[in-house]
Amino acid sequence: MAPDPLLKPPKSTASRRWQTWLGPLLRIPTPAIFGVCVAVALVVAWWQGALREVVGAIGGGDVRLLTIAAPIYVASLALLCYRWHLLVRMAQGVSNLPRAAEAFLTSVVINYAAPIGLAVPSRAVLTKRALGLDAHATGTIAIWEIGVDVIVLGGGSLLWLMLAQGSAGAVGDELTSAIATYAALGGVAIALTGIGAWWMFRKPERRAPIFSTVTRIVLAPKVRPREATLALAVTIAYWLVQGAVLALLVSAFGIDASFVFVLGLTSLPILVGMLSPIPGGAGIREALMYAIARLADVPGGPVIAAALVYRFALFGAIPILYGLTRWWIHHNRNPFREADRV
Repeated sequence: MAPDPLLKPPKSTASRRWQTWLGPLLRIPTPAIFGVCVAVALVVAWWQGALREVVGAIGGGDVRLLTIAAPIYVASLALLCYRWHLLVRMAQGVSNLPRAAEAFLTSVVINYAAPIGLAVPSRAVLTKRALGLDAHATGTIAIWEIGVDVIVLGGGSLLWLMLAQGSAGAVGDELTSAIATYAALGGVAIALTGIGAWWMFRKPERRAPIFSTVTRIVLAPKVRPREATLALAVTIAYWLVQGAVLALLVSAFGIDASFVFVLGLTSLPILVGMLSPIPGGAGIREALMYAIARLADVPGGPVIAAALVYRFALFGAIPILYGLTRWWIHHNRNPFREADRV
């Protein structure tokens, strides 16, 4: 069988130079990165007083419903690990599930410990190191992970805006205070993008490789439609499960979890928080959830308590999955298995 040219492309001089510059950082063990980021994130949460708030919130909820929600939440994060594995396969045709899961889980923690939402680029770099991705594959999985989330959450947000009367005005009021920050950061991003585009496109010899890379990223789902379809299906399943988790959490705090209300909590606030420049979308996500609670004529306090528990459930679930992943890696020495090949 002829080798797939997408699997092991020749390394360019720029790639070797990049590896030389970042060599010391790339040699840091992933478990060490994970441990440090967990510690930093918890220290930041303690310093902000969020840990005390979530402990107090748990004490005021229905323990039985919270206990039911916990394993469902852990299982839903496992779905995200599998989605990342599918995206790697879509990008380069081969992956290793435990290695991909380790990179994903570490990057999620980085997002809560670092500014300006570094989850996507960090997980791409960690996956590149673990599985030997080329530049095209790294860009493909980074872009399309955001893409499938935006597709699903954007669709849910539009559905909620159509179903919830007065939703547009309520959301607009909450976003007004963040418009200045978003506009300033957006202006900086546009300026930097323009400068970068000018520098890359000013020489004709640079244009062809850039267009080739962009074309491959955009058309990646067409090249391997099975993996792309599975990744989208897993994303839909994940957010449906997250809706069930949020329904259990708000019910644990005495709120009636109607379909439209839970749809609102699960879609727009999380989408805006995901795209927020603030680490983990802290603040803006909860503010939108509070606005949705007022629109549904339910008390905002219990909803914020449920949102806090939902956010910090990550710190209980991630170490569990990470421990299972490290055990799996220890018993799976081969970086790639024949079963993983497309």
